[in-house]
Formats: sequence, structure tokens, C-alpha cells
Amino acid sequence: MKRVYFQKNKRIEKLSTKEQGELIFDLVNAIVSSKNVGDAALFLQDLLTKSEIKMLAKRLRIAKLLIKGMDYREIEQNLHVGHTTIAKIAAWLSERGEGFRKIISHLSKQADTDSHKELSEWDNFKRRYSLYFWPELLLEQVVKSANQRQKDRIKNVLNRLEEKSELHKKIEKYLEY
Repeated sequence: MKRVYFQKNKRIEKLSTKEQGELIFDLVNAIVSSKNVGDAALFLQDLLTKSEIKMLAKRLRIAKLLIKGMDYREIEQNLHVGHTTIAKIAAWLSERGEGFRKIISHLSKQADTDSHKELSEWDNFKRRYSLYFWPELLLEQVVKSANQRQKDRIKNVLNRLEEKSELHKKIEKYLEY
């Protein structure tokens, strides 16, 4: 009986730098061209396995928590990830991290706009007739968009006040985020 030996497939030759760049460009454009969150989710489900999606989502959340200032131990307990994974993300953030920071800031802004959807009737009224309430609305936006140093200054001013109105309490609430 004659034996047929199958030769192993030759490894595909490595792609040139240009071809690698084109592949990455196609992937990035595919993600960016998603018209809505649903389309992007469908694309990612087709592209990645469930475990890959979970892994990438955890990396993003780790970066978000590190940027917020949460320590490793808390992140380990909250996300059930290892110290090494957190350290890897922290190293990425310290070495480059611009991509993480931009996306996380967009996510924060999006969460802020989503939270406006769940406003009380009074808050909706104030927004509807914003000309009457513009100082309060403006102050809220200033506090929400302040960096940590600016927030600390605002806290100091609020702490020096003897009498605190509802507005002061709301501002303190915004400062906690």
C-alpha cells in the first residue's frame, strides 16, 4: 500500500510593513464606520470570541479605574483580574496611553449625557426654561468639567461657606464623581 504524506503548509510569508498597516487601517475604519452601538457590537461579536471581548472590556475598565486613581487591590477585587494584568495596563498608560485616555474621556462625557436623560421633573423644567436658570446650569457644567485641581479649589470655597443651599449640595455631589 502506498502511503501519501501530506506536506505541512508552508508558512505564509510575513506581510510587508505596508500590508500590515493596510490591514490595521481596514480594521480601524471598520470599527469607526459603525453607525451606532448596535452595529459596532454585532461587528465585534463576529470578529472576536466572547473571551476576547471580555478580555478587552476588562482592559478598558482597568485603565478607566487606574485613571480614576483606584489602587490595584480594589481593581483586583472588583474585576477579578490578576495583579500582573493591572500592572501591564498601568505600564501602557504610563508609556503611551493617549488612546485609553481619549476613549475614556469620551465614555465619561457620554455617561454624563446619558445621565441627563434621567433627570427629575424639576431639572427638566430648568433645562426647558434655561434662560431663567442659566447661572445654576452654567455652574453645574463648570463643576462637572473641572479637573481635580479645580475641583479641590471649589471644595475649599464651599467648605468656607456657613450656609449651604441646595445648589451647594448639588455641586458637592458633582465633585464626588
